Amino acid sequence: MEQIVEANHPALWRKAARPDEHRAVRPGPDPEGQTQHGTVVVVIPTYNRRDLVVQSVRSVLDQTYSDVRCVVVDNGSTDGTSEVLIDLRDPRVTLVTLSAPCGAAAARNAGLQAAGSAPWVAFLDNDDLWAPTKLERQLAALAANPAALWSATACVHVGPDLRVRWAARLRQEPPPASEGTVVPSPEMISLLSEDQRVPAGCSSGLASLDLVLANGGFNLDVPGCEDWDLYLRLAQQSPLVYVDLPLVAYRVWDGQTSADVRAQVQSASVMRARYFPQSGPLTRSYRARWEQEAARRHVAAGRRWRGAGRYLRAAWTGRAPGQIAYAVAAAAFPSFTEKRLRRVERARSLPDGWQEMVEPWLAEWRA
Repeated sequence: MEQIVEANHPALWRKAARPDEHRAVRPGPDPEGQTQHGTVVVVIPTYNRRDLVVQSVRSVLDQTYSDVRCVVVDNGSTDGTSEVLIDLRDPRVTLVTLSAPCGAAAARNAGLQAAGSAPWVAFLDNDDLWAPTKLERQLAALAANPAALWSATACVHVGPDLRVRWAARLRQEPPPASEGTVVPSPEMISLLSEDQRVPAGCSSGLASLDLVLANGGFNLDVPGCEDWDLYLRLAQQSPLVYVDLPLVAYRVWDGQTSADVRAQVQSASVMRARYFPQSGPLTRSYRARWEQEAARRHVAAGRRWRGAGRYLRAAWTGRAPGQIAYAVAAAAFPSFTEKRLRRVERARSLPDGWQEMVEPWLAEWRA
């Protein structure tokens, strides 16, 4: 393993540059075999998640596509994260150690700096997992659609027990081809106009490294929405290839960054003003949705009163009296409410056959 010790370099803190301030974008190499797509560098930022990040790294190293390197940026952890990663003793893993926490966006930018000249970069959060064929399927889809320089996939949301809760797709209706469908730039920008619609956020993204660098990397002033911000800039430069298969397990738990409702709403307000000022301020329903999401996390973790409180906030914020019933149920019958929510979420969003697709590799992680 290569280890890089880096202080908080000023470059990590800058705002994303304009596209013309970086090198020109070049497409990835024309693939002819398993490793002819070129190297994929996978950037994983982490902070005090020693056990979870090791699982994420191993899901990268277990990819069926073999030409892969993993850059883990330890964002000032104090729980022995670096030591555990060093113990992996895998030459494909590079550890970048920052001297103090500086946020996920800055950590990802540090990972981009360590990516070298690889043609492709992918991102993975330190609590998520990949299906073994994720990179192979995305690279094949990109090779079949050379005008596109970035790709995303569908995902399943899983609880701390790695049981499937629901699925997330880019569009409500299934695309004509699950193995790769081109989404033109105008449509992609429209999809991103209200929210971060790319399933699993950073964890499903794969892009030309030059495209990411040409667009300045990650902005630092929208914590929790830095992936949404980057994807909007990528969409302005290139169409997307979307693979409608559940190739990412996105872990839903109360310790993840997106569980911070206030930060999410504040960053989303900045995004709205920056890219879509004509749309006006965030709607009540948008803010209420984040309150509902926080409530579900609390209920799943067994915190009935916090869950009930969040449902009441969702009822008030969204002017949705129906959420009061969920608040009462969360307080009085938390276990029943959790099981009920899981059934409803799966029935609404999980396509036929997806459970069978993900169960073999999720079962291995549970074991």
